[in-house]
Parts: sequence; C-alpha cells; structure tokens
Amino acid sequence: MQEGLSEILTIAALYLSGVILPGPNFVATAHRAVTRPRQEALALVGGIALVNMIWALAAVGGIVALFTAAPWLFMTIKLAGGAYLLWLGISLWRGARAPLSYQAQSSRAGLKGAFRSGVLINLGNAKAMLFFAGIFAAAMPADPSVLLAGIIVLMVGSIAFLWYGGVALLLSFGGAAAGYRRAKPWIDRGCGLLLGGLGLRLVAQEAKDWVPGR
Repeated sequence: MQEGLSEILTIAALYLSGVILPGPNFVATAHRAVTRPRQEALALVGGIALVNMIWALAAVGGIVALFTAAPWLFMTIKLAGGAYLLWLGISLWRGARAPLSYQAQSSRAGLKGAFRSGVLINLGNAKAMLFFAGIFAAAMPADPSVLLAGIIVLMVGSIAFLWYGGVALLLSFGGAAAGYRRAKPWIDRGCGLLLGGLGLRLVAQEAKDWVPGR
C-alpha cells in the first residue's frame, strides 16, 4: 500500500506540473469564463477533465502500444483536433469586434455546447496527448492493480477539474469580465492567433507525414 501511495503521489506531481502549463485548455477556459455564464465555463472544464481521464485510462491500458500498432489512429485524432482548433481560432479572430452579448444564465443547449467544446479542444491538444503517451505512461507501474489504476484516473480528473475550474471561477468575477470587455478585440485576436496557430501547426505536421516520399 505504501508503494502504491508513493506511485500515486509521483504521478500526481508530474500531472500537476503538466496541467498548470498554459496551453489550449487554459486559453479556452479563460475565454469562456469572461464571455459566458460561469456554468458554461465549468461545463467546458468538465469536458476537458473527461478527456484527460480518457487519456489517463489509455495510458494505463498501454496507449503507446496502441498508437504504435495503429499510427493512423493517432494521426486521425490529431488532424481532427487540429482542424477544430484552427476553426476556433479563425472564429475568434473574425468575431473580435463583434459586441459582447453576455448572458447571466445559461441554457441547456449552452451547457451541452460548452461541454462538447471542452472535449474537442482537449482532443486536439497535442501537448496533452504527448504527455500521457510519454511522461505519464512512463511513470505508470508496469502492471497496476484495478484499484490503483482507478485511483490514478480519478485523480487526474479531479486535478484537471480543480485547476481549470479554479481558473474559470477566478476569471468569472465581474472585474475580470469588465476588463475583458474593454480589451475584447485584442484578447480575442490574441486567443484566436494562439489557438489557430496551434491548430495550423498540428494539421501541417500531420499533412506533411502523408506526403509520398517523406
């Protein structure tokens, strides 16, 4: 049990150090928190946390072996995710000067859309995929018990939700939203460039691998 606790703490420290680095998940969470109701920001965070749990479960089950046996799967996921990030970045850029219409309450459709956006954004997050397929998988014990694997997967989801949820709650207060309204064109364009650039690089890298002779 002591050995299992040590492994859990080691993996938790590694994951926490990875999740706090700014990336597409952070940008999407921050943007949703200052533009939409708090419930939608938390729904988006729920989508992000769910995908992280799926990646963690895949790491437990041998994600490296899976992607080695089926490289097309890894490439397809990255292409789809990169295309979504590119589309999202272009949408933010094009709507940068559009007036902000803030809603205090969210609809069921809004919550579903936010959750779906969190899932898609994290599926296109190459940093997360590489982290779980590399560092995270290497830190996993060779043959974890079902209990240990379940604890690790739940821990990953909890850390992701607490971190990004904390960011969402912090930025959803009035001061942050008011500051965003004043600088909306610049913030939206900056977020659009970041997300679109990440998506374009991801799509370009994968498309290059499909070119014959390379």
